[in-house]
Amino acid sequence: MKLPLITDAAAYRLRFNDGVWRRAAAAVCARHDLSYEGLRRSPRGENIIFLVDGRLVIKIFAPFRDNFSREAAALDFARGKLGIETPELLHAGELDGWPYLVMTQLRGHASPEVWAGVPRRDRLEIVSRLGSAMRELHAHAAPLGSALDRDWHGFIERQARTSVERQFAAGANPEWLESLPTYVAERLNMLPANHEQVFLHGDVHAGNLLLAQVRGRWRVTGLTDFGDSLCGFHEYEFVAPGVLMAQGDAELQRAMLLAYGYTESQLDLSLRARLMLLTVLYECSDLRKYALRLAPEAVRLTLCELESAIWKFAAA
Repeated sequence: MKLPLITDAAAYRLRFNDGVWRRAAAAVCARHDLSYEGLRRSPRGENIIFLVDGRLVIKIFAPFRDNFSREAAALDFARGKLGIETPELLHAGELDGWPYLVMTQLRGHASPEVWAGVPRRDRLEIVSRLGSAMRELHAHAAPLGSALDRDWHGFIERQARTSVERQFAAGANPEWLESLPTYVAERLNMLPANHEQVFLHGDVHAGNLLLAQVRGRWRVTGLTDFGDSLCGFHEYEFVAPGVLMAQGDAELQRAMLLAYGYTESQLDLSLRARLMLLTVLYECSDLRKYALRLAPEAVRLTLCELESAIWKFAAA
């Protein structure tokens, strides 16, 4: 089988929906003697994903990114440590230069499909469960020296150095672009220079969280997509759930942080400032998108106003 030769994101997008990927998934099944009745392409995710009879997942990774090695190492490390079910890695390989993983498919709905209809009390229990699960995971020593060790301090320095460029590409308003260098520089020393490095999923949000109804209540049934995993400062883990699931919601954010182990007195303006800095430095940060999720007019807020609007758990 001849798969496309792709070296950048633009070419990848052009070939993303080609029929060749179904043939590639079938070839992976044949290679590993995986019988099936149907292959269904998942509409979600930035990688090429096929569902095999509702029991297996084939994930084909773009070869110009490093997510494959990170996800393989992360699945191996996280299994049994999170308190939430994670996929079991069954096979790993390469097909004509394209790396792939075969893993078990977890039960449940991807939470964007159901989150709007989840009752308030269930939402509080879900984010609390996330908080305690992250604490359980972070209690294990980070696998330094593995594919997950991406030089945390170097990562933060690069994200800070490129913050204006990345937000410009995302359509940030001119005031943010002008303010960002000073905003970031004034807050970088808030991040501890010496801290215990922990394993970070790095992207715990509704798109990667599976939910199901158990005895009439929505519960977390699984966490997927470990391709953004890394080792680093534990508070980075709060950005994705705090912004993408609970932004602007003080009660949900507080429930998550308290379940993790923070005390009431620690939910202060210093923590808020650190989390907003990490929101800016987040690998997939898009301040304009986050503002629009609050309200259309929020794109005209200052960075300080946006900080207090997104991270509501601490009031000035």
